[in-house]
Amino acid sequence: MKAELQEKEVLAMYDVRGIQGYIFKSNVAKEIIGASVLVEKIITEGLKAYIREQEEAEQKYYMTEWEQDDPEAFLKDKAVKMQIMFVGGGNAYVLFRKGAECEHVNRFLAKYLLEKTYSLNLAVAVIEKTDSYKNDYESINVEMRRIKAFMPLTYPAGALPFMAADSITGYPLTGKDKEKNTYLCTEAKLKRVCFPKNENEKVFDNMVTEKGDNSTLAVCHIDGNSMGIRIRKIMSEITRYEDAIPRMRKISIEIAQVFMETFQAMTDYMETLASVVKPSAKTKLYRKIIVAGDDITFVCNGKLAVPAVKYFLENIGEEKDYSACGGIAFFNSHFPFSDAYQVAEACCENAKKRAKEEENRGEESRIGNFMDFQVCTNVRAANLDAYRDKHYLSEQGLVIARPYFVPTKKNRGAMNEKNEKYSIVHLLYWGDFFHKMPRNKAKDLRNVIPMGKNEREKELSFLESRGYKMLVKEKEEYRIWYDALEIMDLFIGGNAENENND
Repeated sequence: MKAELQEKEVLAMYDVRGIQGYIFKSNVAKEIIGASVLVEKIITEGLKAYIREQEEAEQKYYMTEWEQDDPEAFLKDKAVKMQIMFVGGGNAYVLFRKGAECEHVNRFLAKYLLEKTYSLNLAVAVIEKTDSYKNDYESINVEMRRIKAFMPLTYPAGALPFMAADSITGYPLTGKDKEKNTYLCTEAKLKRVCFPKNENEKVFDNMVTEKGDNSTLAVCHIDGNSMGIRIRKIMSEITRYEDAIPRMRKISIEIAQVFMETFQAMTDYMETLASVVKPSAKTKLYRKIIVAGDDITFVCNGKLAVPAVKYFLENIGEEKDYSACGGIAFFNSHFPFSDAYQVAEACCENAKKRAKEEENRGEESRIGNFMDFQVCTNVRAANLDAYRDKHYLSEQGLVIARPYFVPTKKNRGAMNEKNEKYSIVHLLYWGDFFHKMPRNKAKDLRNVIPMGKNEREKELSFLESRGYKMLVKEKEEYRIWYDALEIMDLFIGGNAENENND
């Protein structure tokens, strides 16, 4: 920290880097779930740990309960040494009376993360506080972007040639799970310590429909659209800290509440589908991994993924004008979780890319809800564009139509009509069509589509002779057909609610 900031009031911004990758850097349910619990409130818990090391009489001057405390406490009372301004977008914004104390906290948090997680990195931006919140907010975000651009991700030293190493992380084995009789690296041990005692270690195994061919799981990643732009627009006219802090707190709490409530409604919806997917299910067919503001990741039975993400996206803007995009990675239980998450994240980014195209935006440049999915056949699927160029390219271009637009119940700015050609309704229609088709014919059609127009025309002529005239009539929709055919074993009905009630 610059010497001139030591005695001045400062604003600090904290960001823990690589959380999702850290969580999924394992194939063991106990470690994945334990890691999700471990990192859930890692910054605020770290700040509380720092406060506990202070003199008991001084602890009251360090304020971390930002959702309940007086938003003007730091501004009005010079005795307050530190106050969390708000937590939003995965970042914590903290006010310090003196830069010197901020520096002590930063060193403590870096050590705290190392001891608690072993490999996570902390990015910290610090600027001098002024009387203009608007200017400070812009300055600290610019500073954070600069720091992230030049900050190398540091990792613990790997195992030396004569050491036994973890097969996934490469870290040296330092302990043993006596119950399982397996050796663990330090990171794995720390994750397992945080695994909830009332949780079943076979939670992912219990999600699959059945062992073998129907053992498909899905990692689903959902991320809100343009949250930074939304916040800047709301706050554009607010400059005083006295007005800005309560407003920012309200926005952060609202975002977290809206996304959490929609997530909970989605899980209730998945419960209603459980009997369709797995009649013998005695446990939940999904597991929350991260629900932090507008950032959501969960694992579920493969057949629940499309209806669940669709439900979330079509309901996220019901009460408030929010939107989001989603990505789904379908994988079998032997596929690495870390790679599956990267695929889901790449799918979400691909959905956002289409959503942000000018021709697909609504009024006032609003962004709609899109979703993408990918069946993982090998680890190279994480490089989504290259993978698709290799596996889905014919002489007519890509043979897939995704990402898909998910219409909202409230048609804001004619968004639904504008994106009708991308609507997931088409995917569900053809999914239902192929679901009723003899499986061997559906598989044959799926296999010939990437071969090109001539082979496709031959297959369509054959299917027409068997009574499938609708396919010939709608032959230009072959890209949507391929999407539907690729996940036909995961299809539970275009109208899952009605199927559940039949």
